[in-house]
Amino acid sequence: MSSSDSAGPESGPTAELLRLTWPAALSFLLGSAYRINDQFWIQGLGESAQSATAAVLFVAIMNFSAAILAAGGALSLVARAVGAKDLGRAHRVARHAIGFAIALGLGFSLLGPLVTPGIISLLGVSGATAELARDYLGTLFLTSIPLFLAPTLDNVFIGRGQTRVPMFLQLSAIGLNYLLNPLLIYGAEADAVMAGVPGAAFAAGVAERFGIGGLGITGAAWATGLSRTITGLVGLVLMRAMYGTSLRPRVRMDGALLGSLARIAYPVSLSIALYAGVYWVMLGLVFSELGDAVRAGFGIGFQVFDGLAFPLFLGLGVATSTLVGRELGADRVERADRVVRSARRVAWTLGATMAALFWIFAVPVAHQFTDEPAVFEHIVLYANVLACSQLFVAIETLEEKILLGAGTTRSIPIISGLGNGLRIPLAYVLGLSLGFGPLGVWWAINATTMLKAFLYWRQVQRGDWRRAVGVEAP
Repeated sequence: MSSSDSAGPESGPTAELLRLTWPAALSFLLGSAYRINDQFWIQGLGESAQSATAAVLFVAIMNFSAAILAAGGALSLVARAVGAKDLGRAHRVARHAIGFAIALGLGFSLLGPLVTPGIISLLGVSGATAELARDYLGTLFLTSIPLFLAPTLDNVFIGRGQTRVPMFLQLSAIGLNYLLNPLLIYGAEADAVMAGVPGAAFAAGVAERFGIGGLGITGAAWATGLSRTITGLVGLVLMRAMYGTSLRPRVRMDGALLGSLARIAYPVSLSIALYAGVYWVMLGLVFSELGDAVRAGFGIGFQVFDGLAFPLFLGLGVATSTLVGRELGADRVERADRVVRSARRVAWTLGATMAALFWIFAVPVAHQFTDEPAVFEHIVLYANVLACSQLFVAIETLEEKILLGAGTTRSIPIISGLGNGLRIPLAYVLGLSLGFGPLGVWWAINATTMLKAFLYWRQVQRGDWRRAVGVEAP
């Protein structure tokens, strides 16, 4: 048993939280860097390509919600097993979660390309943008197995209190992805299209040496899948070496255990699916009326600014979830409360910091991702307005993960469904009916984020997650 399996917050919950948070946050940050990588490298393909990836973004998030069916339950059940010192159960949970993830990924890789044309028709895109979106999404579906396996492996390691391995895997994967993107998108033309960008000349040389032709926007999707495949295999080997978890395929599976994984994770999965579904509707109903420049600005703003801030909030949330699950598994409710109080203080500080950074770096970051004046303007507007809700995003993310760590997740899709669902009518009214355009859409997102943060906070304050009598709210 590794020391990370048995470590509790003996030195204080804040110190233990920070020890687990920084590698987890960096791991998630590197994971979101895939999208940032794609958005950066495809700029040489033009505004239509950037708009296409923005349209497909929330389909990818919808796919991720399915992957969470395996990954979400793994974190909670592994953490509880470790807290109870039942390492045999920890092995069984890991093995079943991995098998579940692979099965789900296989299903999506087979069915996804068949439904891609229908999905694209629902996104409100047309012409070249629709064609590029169809090519990109269809290829992403083909790489579903490694994309589904990655979050499950991360959560199994994190559930054991081991956050540095996921960080290593993500760091390796993003490095591979960065090198593969220009190679597979542009081939021998990489240096000509992306002159002066580190890695472009190297990619062009490799492509010329081995006769690799550029695949355009599908090359970005293949780069993501290949890099995840390599690091996923490494992760499986490390799990076997570090914990002795058997990874041999089993014909007979424990139906009760699979049911537990799905039962804990489905509310979180449903919450993410609802979130993505709301943006699908907004893209088709609202963004389609605002034009490609707004959609491209939104896609870049979301993937870069939210892609940098949210992983930090998520890292804190997952670290808190791990410690809450471990303390409840060991029947140490008061220590779980201490973890929650400490995590809230960190979340407030982190949210305020990210709000300031959104304001400070809006202009210089936008300059790195586009030369189109209209797209640039909408990136900056998005970052400036969304800065106002970063504190509430941090609170929302933390409180949700507290519920996940405790395994009491039924309220999650209700709160998320309500808050995210309200975005559609608010965005339509503020953005189109009242004529505020994208400014109204961004404030609709802010307002509903604040509502969700309050509702999650209130749910945690109720204390049902403790499953203990006579314990007051933290």
